[in-house]
Amino acid sequence: MKNQPLVSVIIPVYNVEEYLRECVDSVINQTYKNTEIILVNDGSTDSSGKICDEYVKKDGRITVVHQNNGGPSKTRNTGLKNANGNYIYFLDSDDFIESNALELLVNTAESNEADLVFFDAHSFTDDGSNIKQGYTIKCDYNSKNGYEILTELHKNKDYHCAIYLLFIKHQLLIDNKISFLESAYCSEDMLFTYQVYCSANKTVQCKNTLYHRRYRSGSIVTSKKSERHFRSCRDVYNEIRDYSEKLGKTGDYMATEYTVRCAF
Repeated sequence: MKNQPLVSVIIPVYNVEEYLRECVDSVINQTYKNTEIILVNDGSTDSSGKICDEYVKKDGRITVVHQNNGGPSKTRNTGLKNANGNYIYFLDSDDFIESNALELLVNTAESNEADLVFFDAHSFTDDGSNIKQGYTIKCDYNSKNGYEILTELHKNKDYHCAIYLLFIKHQLLIDNKISFLESAYCSEDMLFTYQVYCSANKTVQCKNTLYHRRYRSGSIVTSKKSERHFRSCRDVYNEIRDYSEKLGKTGDYMATEYTVRCAF
């Protein structure tokens, strides 16, 4: 066990009492055991905080941080500040992962000496209604640097910006000072994922469906758009534009496509 890399699983928690246990259990019951599970309770007003405290007593790998409500970006940054792992994985608290997910991801990353591994997800609703959003990557991708992979994903319409589809070497985030834009209430994935791909020296595909994405009413993704939503998207767009300029990618196909996508 001591030779196995440590995986930090960061789970932002906000008012998900109905789903939280299924989520945390999916990590506790992983075939890969060398994990630390960081629950960040973002000022929940239901029993989510109490459930987090219960799990701390059940499993020594679990820690919980309680904070005043600050939104998803601040919550994930709190998780990063408390992470000690060789790899970082972000899991949404109303979703869950396959029991062998971390084992497959660690093996893929280690055997390929990869900074970043991406994979597929399955979408569902509790009421059984149809899901339009798919997370299955159609094409096969050879390992390359992250920007080249991102360009190919875009050209093939295979790209998804969701951070829960990424398994990230922690040192990549440290070396490139990558964190979440805390002014972003939504679309924060677009910036973070873009920065991660652009910084990765080697990116590898794992051809497995490892994540189960739940669509539910009342989540940020499904809630009605607002002025706050617009301001958040504007901030993310500006950051992506500035980051592209910093990389010297202005006018490059992929950078242009990504900026346009973010603008829409």
